[in-house]
Amino acid sequence: MTTIFDIIILGSGIGGLETASILSKKGYKVCVLEKNPQLGGTLQGFQFQSSHFETGMHYLGSLDEGQVLHKIFSYLNIYERLPLKRMDEDGFDIFNIQGKEYAYAMGLERFGDQLSNYFPNDTQAIRNYTKSILDVVGSNDVYRLHQPVSTSIFDNPYIGLSAYRHINSLTMNSTLRQVLSAQNFIYAGEKESAPFYVHALINNYFLQSAYRVVGGSFQIADLLAEHIRSFGGEIHTRKEAVGFGAVNGKLISVKTSDGDEFYGKQFISNFHPAQTLDLLDPSLVRKVYANRIKSIENTISSFSLHLKLKENSFPFLNHNYQYFKGNDVWKASSYKEMNWPDYYFLSTAPDQHSQAFASSASVLTYMKYEEVARWEQRKHSNTWDTYKEWKQQKSEDLIELLAERFPDIKSQVVSYDASTPLTFKGYIGNADGSMYGSLRDYRDPLRSYITPKTKIPNLYFTGQNINLHGMLGVSLSTLLTCGEFVGLNQLIKEVNEA
Repeated sequence: MTTIFDIIILGSGIGGLETASILSKKGYKVCVLEKNPQLGGTLQGFQFQSSHFETGMHYLGSLDEGQVLHKIFSYLNIYERLPLKRMDEDGFDIFNIQGKEYAYAMGLERFGDQLSNYFPNDTQAIRNYTKSILDVVGSNDVYRLHQPVSTSIFDNPYIGLSAYRHINSLTMNSTLRQVLSAQNFIYAGEKESAPFYVHALINNYFLQSAYRVVGGSFQIADLLAEHIRSFGGEIHTRKEAVGFGAVNGKLISVKTSDGDEFYGKQFISNFHPAQTLDLLDPSLVRKVYANRIKSIENTISSFSLHLKLKENSFPFLNHNYQYFKGNDVWKASSYKEMNWPDYYFLSTAPDQHSQAFASSASVLTYMKYEEVARWEQRKHSNTWDTYKEWKQQKSEDLIELLAERFPDIKSQVVSYDASTPLTFKGYIGNADGSMYGSLRDYRDPLRSYITPKTKIPNLYFTGQNINLHGMLGVSLSTLLTCGEFVGLNQLIKEVNEA
């Protein structure tokens, strides 16, 4: 007898697993299909030289009691079982800008006081900045886990406000402008397009509190999978979706590359919306809708260097370190290839024998997909050797930049591995290895706005392309998507009560 699931979810990234966890808890018979052997999308990690490395989720925010992610993780029954390490309160992120270091402290008040120590003549501008963050937070009911009057972003008065222009309007101090904008790597912010509401919500998320998952963020995926299975949900890996079956304009099944077919009543895609539409018969979707979805620009990709360090050589940093070579923090994402790299994000892991030293470190920077596109289809050809040589040279270039601040790093590295936009594409499946999916643009918010409910009667979206990206954005998007099935107000009520 053919099993017909209530809901089939494509992709086991954060959004897919959280959505499946909530809906299975609510009594739906859920099935998750994942093309990779490992669950989790950007939650995935890997072992190299006996050390664990993250692929994308290096730290989390707002996990103190009563904060937004604490509530959501508690509702999902994973908070108490997750090993967490709180980062430095007085500087969970440190930025090196024009040769001087600036620390971001936890808590908006402490953050403002800290910046006022650096810029004593700009205290009012800093207060205005923190107030504007609170104003944006106050305007977003779902972010605050309040029952929303409206879930449409177009009812938000800040949707058309530029991050770059708004920050510049607050102060004439060019250095302070740079410091207030420096966190833009966390959302791949671009000077020409980044909305202030994205900047404000994501900055606030980390400023509230910042944590690392001890041992790797893959544990989040494992705990969610356990939660799903405990309610009778099924998860199938190595099942790559290649198409949908449909009858009378409604979907009835998902076909996988190995010839299997999974039947369902409702379908939720954690894929990029453009790739989801590629699985549909074109006759099912109006051309104007498909064209809009497929025309949405994506955020830039990244190059990651994974360093295995000599024992007791490099200090464990209970903070992230971000280094800007140039004098404009907004230019890092629009780098010229001849000047690459001019920025990096450094995260270290503690040694298992010593909390004072790091056993490994991850170094990330921006990279455009165009730099690796020529190797996409040539893994088994002779040109693959040139890719390896290119990757080694890029790794050495990034280590050279790292040495500008940490001059002994070359002698402290035992070995290294590197990930490129091709690697990232393989992990998360985006066509161009985009770090954060769809690019938000304050100049044309409608163009990049995607609702959970699609134009297909029983097809929905979840994940980072719906609301915001990262753990925060995806978790909120999960609530919006699940709200289509169980009622958003009731779901938010239950999350708060958890």
